[in-house]
Amino acid sequence: MLILFSLFNFSRTINAATNHNRVLLVYDSQNDVKNDKKNIDALQRSLTSMDLRVKTVSQADYKKGTLDKKYLGVITMINWRQVGLINREFINDRDKFSGIKLHIGENLTQTEINQLGIKVQRVYQQQFILKKDSNREQLPFSQSITVITQQANGASQVGTLSTQQTDQRSYPFGYINGKQGYLPFFTNKGLSLIVQTQMIAQLFDRVGKFQPLLTITNVTPYTNLRTLDELSKFCYKMGIPFAISTTSVSENTEMKAFDRFTAVLRNIENRGGIIFLQTPEVSSGVDTAGQLLNQKFLTYIVSLARQQVFPVGISSAGFWNQDKVLRNNSLKYADHWLLMQDGTKVTYVNQDNDAQIAKQSFFAMPAASLNDVKKSDSTTFTIPTALTINMPYSQKELEHVESEIKNLPLNWYNPVEDGFSSEINTETTSLKYNHGDYLVNGKLEDIQNTNLDLNKQFSDGKPNSLFKDYFKVQGNILAVFFVIIMIILLIFIFIGQKVYWNRFKR
Repeated sequence: MLILFSLFNFSRTINAATNHNRVLLVYDSQNDVKNDKKNIDALQRSLTSMDLRVKTVSQADYKKGTLDKKYLGVITMINWRQVGLINREFINDRDKFSGIKLHIGENLTQTEINQLGIKVQRVYQQQFILKKDSNREQLPFSQSITVITQQANGASQVGTLSTQQTDQRSYPFGYINGKQGYLPFFTNKGLSLIVQTQMIAQLFDRVGKFQPLLTITNVTPYTNLRTLDELSKFCYKMGIPFAISTTSVSENTEMKAFDRFTAVLRNIENRGGIIFLQTPEVSSGVDTAGQLLNQKFLTYIVSLARQQVFPVGISSAGFWNQDKVLRNNSLKYADHWLLMQDGTKVTYVNQDNDAQIAKQSFFAMPAASLNDVKKSDSTTFTIPTALTINMPYSQKELEHVESEIKNLPLNWYNPVEDGFSSEINTETTSLKYNHGDYLVNGKLEDIQNTNLDLNKQFSDGKPNSLFKDYFKVQGNILAVFFVIIMIILLIFIFIGQKVYWNRFKR
């Protein structure tokens, strides 16, 4: 059975009002050479889903006295062992800190080793196997890794690292001794990510029991809408609750193409699907105060609501929660977030690395990342988790996605039956979702079914040219005429060449 289940059988209710949930994350380097900043992003998003307000600081920017009693805990992240932690002011503050401490990666100090109550050894040139219950994952080859060779009495471990040698040796993976914790590394995918998240949640006493939310991502108004409609119909017939993450438009919302788009979204709502409104692309240096973004986002919400499309939350890449302007002009409107992995393009407006929390934040991870992990209908997750699948764009891709969903033997999170209740509030509009009911400014909405033909191509009211077909036919006639001329010329060339050579044969 998959070991994503919690150690305690309860569903956590997030209290965004508490102040005793602040965590300081200090890292040595983003390690752009290996693109390991994705590890920092995954750690930030997982902490947010644990209802922890994480303040992220590069060691180069850490100031003496920053780590004090206002923080519940501190996480040291060695993201590039060749750089390591060299800020003595942070090291001194951390040594004196009495809260929760977690060290991730290499370069443990002797003080940390003593506080953890362990003995360690650096192992070189190894490829370990990570084990957790009946799950196994072969890890990438590592140049060096610091493993625990002796534990303290009363300490606990989450997962095991085993060598592949004949005299197979085993070491703890996640290690917890009271308020002290250690992980030899952090990665953003696979079984490793799952076990890491479970260990951190246990250390910070944030372990819950959550069923995964199936989520279709990369939906846009330009998506193959017939395919999207077929996919939602498939999920409905299979009895699988689901969500989509979609962008919208702030212009041309009066056109029939937008009607067609929202008609499919209404079908999704009527089939038990919920909709997360995805944040738009960020334009660098244009909207420093966020006024244009704010106006665009409010237009999204209002124009969709007019078509009886009611988002239940906001979806965005993780970096939006690390930026004051982006966060305050999008995420703040909703009490439910879907935080996805940062893409290749990350554009900040006013980066403050002071992540906030919502009533509930779903940690998004690709469903494909669980391909090598055992799953069953009793599988649950330590934190609110959305398993994502990219929107298919062809019939072949649709069939592949449907097969992928069928092969996920999971008991999916059901917003209607599992008590999902959310709000999106702007100055003029209040959207509420409660167990399948939609309320707009306090009024219950009855979402109408659509009868639009999704195969129909709309003209959006633009007049067609009177001679459009005439010129098309003329073009075809000319093309046939030139082909006939070419054939005749080739015949004459062949005959002429034959006559020419016959003269020499005489």
